Amino acid sequence: MSALANFGWDGLRHGGLLLDPQRAARIAERLPDPISAYLEQELRRQATGILEGSADGPEFVAFVLQKICGFTSETGTWQRGHNVGPEWSRRAVTGESIKPRQLWRGRDGGVLPVFFDPEPRLGQGRGRRAVSHVHQWLRSGSERLALLTNGRYWRLIFTGLDFDAWCEWDVDLWFEQGSLSAQVTALRTLLSPALWIPPSKTETPVLLQAMIDSRKGQAELSAVCAQECGAFVET
Repeated sequence: MSALANFGWDGLRHGGLLLDPQRAARIAERLPDPISAYLEQELRRQATGILEGSADGPEFVAFVLQKICGFTSETGTWQRGHNVGPEWSRRAVTGESIKPRQLWRGRDGGVLPVFFDPEPRLGQGRGRRAVSHVHQWLRSGSERLALLTNGRYWRLIFTGLDFDAWCEWDVDLWFEQGSLSAQVTALRTLLSPALWIPPSKTETPVLLQAMIDSRKGQAELSAVCAQECGAFVET
């Protein structure tokens, strides 16, 4: 079975173009090593708590990002809650101050902003407000990627000046027939420190570059199609 088939990309919910098939296949080549039996058991225990409403959301997110995805002290530093400095606050169009609830910073400018939403569904009903805030925060700075979660649903958001795209995980689908599902593989692949740390101070992180190239490829394809359609009409 190919790396792309193991990636779990097609099992996520999507909105807009995040990765085209060519770039998704390249990211799939970076599948992480399996986690230990202990961590799998602990993930199952904490995920059950989230689904039952008995677990603390921010603590669960911290566990997943640090222990399951690898955003440890060896790859960068975490700021949480009041420790996220005021320099990360940005003003919404409504005048509210927006900043991440958790923030990871790696070398050479690597950064993972994590936002929380107490609403039961992201992007639906009152959950649209938090999504809008993340878009506004990203468009007000140089960052283009952020994570939004309520504990159960995890949405990776890619925002530009005139577009946005996302993919989303559901904790309820992280285990299938007693084993880790492909959703967890996709989570650990996309949320891997190696993809968020720039190769150098002058370069773009691998994951962000793949998304930029995906949109560039789509734009180029659309331009070619428009030219061909125009030529067809003229003849």
